[in-house]
Amino acid sequence: MLLSSLVPHLLPPSPAAAPRVAATPAAAPARQYVCLRVTVPSDAPHAVRRQLHALLGDALGLYIVQHDARRHTISVDLELVHADVDAVMGALLRGLPRATLGRITPLKRGHAHLLH
Repeated sequence: MLLSSLVPHLLPPSPAAAPRVAATPAAAPARQYVCLRVTVPSDAPHAVRRQLHALLGDALGLYIVQHDARRHTISVDLELVHADVDAVMGALLRGLPRATLGRITPLKRGHAHLLH
């Protein structure tokens, strides 16, 4: 007995059996991404990172953490979907009351480049 007869969903369909797909896929609306810098007075970058994960959950996308030991601050550049900015800022203000929220900068495309 052939394995393909037992579990046909594990093998890719043959080209002859595959339905024809239109040459131009349907265009999905592009998501707009922004960068928000958050600065927290702290010398514990791991603790700040854990707080961000707890506060933002799924809204937390890519981010870069920078520790300035001389100034005793942690700066985090957050890449966010533009539609999530209000909710993220509210969560940050409630969960990190000593944080400074910086300027919101539009990004050309999400997840395909480095922040700042």
